[in-house]
Amino acid sequence: MVTFSMLLSLTCIVVFQRITKKLLVSMTGGFAVFYLLNPSLFAKTGSLVFQTLLDKSFLTLVPSVMMIYFLEELMGVSKDAENLSVSVRKLFKGSSKAAAAFLPAVIGLLPVPSGAMFSAPIVAQIAPDIDKLNKASMNYWFRHTLEFFWPIYPAMYLLASLLSVPIGTISVRLFPLFLLTFIGGWIWFNGFKLPKMGRISSQDWRKMWPTLMILSIGVAILVLKIDGWIALSIACGVYGIFRRKYLKEAFLGPVKRVDIILVLLIIFLYKHAITDFDIGQRISQELIKLGGGSILLSTFMPLAIGMSTGITSTAVGITVPLILGIGQASYGILAYVFAVVGVLLSPVHLCLVLSADYFKVDFLLVLRRISVLVLAVAVTSLFLYTV
Repeated sequence: MVTFSMLLSLTCIVVFQRITKKLLVSMTGGFAVFYLLNPSLFAKTGSLVFQTLLDKSFLTLVPSVMMIYFLEELMGVSKDAENLSVSVRKLFKGSSKAAAAFLPAVIGLLPVPSGAMFSAPIVAQIAPDIDKLNKASMNYWFRHTLEFFWPIYPAMYLLASLLSVPIGTISVRLFPLFLLTFIGGWIWFNGFKLPKMGRISSQDWRKMWPTLMILSIGVAILVLKIDGWIALSIACGVYGIFRRKYLKEAFLGPVKRVDIILVLLIIFLYKHAITDFDIGQRISQELIKLGGGSILLSTFMPLAIGMSTGITSTAVGITVPLILGIGQASYGILAYVFAVVGVLLSPVHLCLVLSADYFKVDFLLVLRRISVLVLAVAVTSLFLYTV
């Protein structure tokens, strides 16, 4: 069964990561298991590799990630990151946790690829008193809270189109779940202490200009429709001009992390194996043959596909048409929620992989840290969206 091979592959990634603590080893091992259990891929290996290496998303993501590492290094050696940290903590009256929650959420307003990497350098600097695991977990969680309702994410547009429902209607229905994810996340990481903001001087506001630079990258991508790698190139170029005396030292950042390129390659091989060779469709067909009811198909299928691909749109695009086919359009929003949940739990989700790698923590520990929040979302959605 294709479904079994997918689940075993994901299990192997988790097991290999636990044993080796090496992301590249666990990803390679998990994909190898998936490949060997699907002989139909053998004859298509050349096509799989070819399509992956020519994938525009892959070809642009690699330099994008390297440029983010470069920006982070340049912010560090120039002391801009340190100044930013001081100013932001003043704004939140010394509360690193408040800053580490709100800034990723603000960046989450802009659905840029690997968005958690945009906020990671800022979170790393503004929260020096928070351990690496909590910084990685907060950055990852709060970056994605907006995905539960913000009406500019591609998967939500796809859902609205498939259901023939105004996207505003879907966003309003999902808003209670967003409140749960953000408030629940706040309580889980910060307790019941409310955030406090204070006044800061104009000099402190000026020290926060790196935040505006990162947000401007997202605006350029979203509003001006500029490709992410081009927007990052412009940002790196402009920032490099202002901090040119630190350039040589800053270039060491990306050089020390070139192994992430191989990790990204494995993830994209996984993606193309599932999406380009009908494996996703075969998974859904197997679940239907097993006699899965409407709720099972609306939950387990998007969860499984989301976990296996790390892409919300793919899970929605495969699942929702099948739900419509059995006359259960009312479960469309439930399927969307479980697609997002699956992506959040996916070991091939770029935000998870890159955020964990950035903070040098085991991604399994990040998943464990947010597991209660994810469970709360899943259970609540069953009550909200099955009527």
